[in-house]
Amino acid sequence: MQIKEFREGCLLVYLIFGSVWDLRSRQLPRWFLMAGILLGTALEFLERRISMRLFWNLAPGLGLCLLSLVVPEQLGLGDGWILMGVGALVGWAEGVFLLEGGLLFLFPVAFFWAIVRKKRRLELPFVPFMLAACLWRLAVF
Repeated sequence: MQIKEFREGCLLVYLIFGSVWDLRSRQLPRWFLMAGILLGTALEFLERRISMRLFWNLAPGLGLCLLSLVVPEQLGLGDGWILMGVGALVGWAEGVFLLEGGLLFLFPVAFFWAIVRKKRRLELPFVPFMLAACLWRLAVF
């Protein structure tokens, strides 16, 4: 098994467990969020590619964390942390792809609940939508 397949397998397991926690409690444990970042960092060390690349892999998640501080009612801090874990595991480009894909999958559900069901104060977990984007990426690409 090559390291890329191992990273993608770790990502899939990480997002599955994150989705379960996010659906059940709407909160992700800190140790779980740190585990993804630490595993991705350890894999970078094993590949001897530790450099500014690790910072760039974490940058989209850091940006999402900062955005969640600006709009705390709309975005959870855990979403930024999980994106940092995703970035550490598979890279910043894949992390941004999963963020965008998650938003694309989230939009119809949020639209349905807001317009059809007329629920204005709805908190939707985001990690399951990132998982859907990950599965879509694995199936299509």
